[in-house]
Amino acid sequence: LVSRDSNSLLSEEQLQCSICLDVFTDPVTTPCGHNFCKSCLTQCCEKSQHCHCPLCKEKFTKRPELKINITLREVADHFKKKSVPDKPEILCDACTGEKLKALKSCLDCVMSLCETHLEPHNHVPRLKKHKLINPVENLEDYICQKHERALELFCRDDQTCVCKFCTEGDHKNHNTVPIEEESRERKTQLGKTQTDVQQMIQDRLK
Repeated sequence: LVSRDSNSLLSEEQLQCSICLDVFTDPVTTPCGHNFCKSCLTQCCEKSQHCHCPLCKEKFTKRPELKINITLREVADHFKKKSVPDKPEILCDACTGEKLKALKSCLDCVMSLCETHLEPHNHVPRLKKHKLINPVENLEDYICQKHERALELFCRDDQTCVCKFCTEGDHKNHNTVPIEEESRERKTQLGKTQTDVQQMIQDRLK
């Protein structure tokens, strides 16, 4: 029998969208079988001439019809409620009066921003290059303490997060990749491991 408690079966890693790196919101499944937040996958398809899976890179002959996976959404929503019942709401640092809920945190501005104050980041060329992540409470943890720049790269040689300036100094000539790429690859590897384990279990039950 399957337990009703999804937390006992699924970890945050398994319910994590490999694009936004957060637990699924309105998850959809691609023709190749991978899951993403509907809004994340929609944005990816709009930015690219050819629609493909962000995880395995499989190209789709036509843009897939994105239908929300109801079961997965229920599991993800249940996980959110069970795992972070007292997670503080991140408020906008730019609001001067009543502070509104932040939609994103900018690692370059070192500020969390609401929908209104986030708008310039979508239109001003200089700001569009800034690194935006889902709202976080301790922004300083995402900033390089040495160079005061966003930690947006992962050094595979030293297994640590670094900024672009780090690659010109202590981590020069090291194997570095975008943090999102490292996360996607680790998630893919985790999926393969889980598949192997499930196959082993099935083989033993035969």
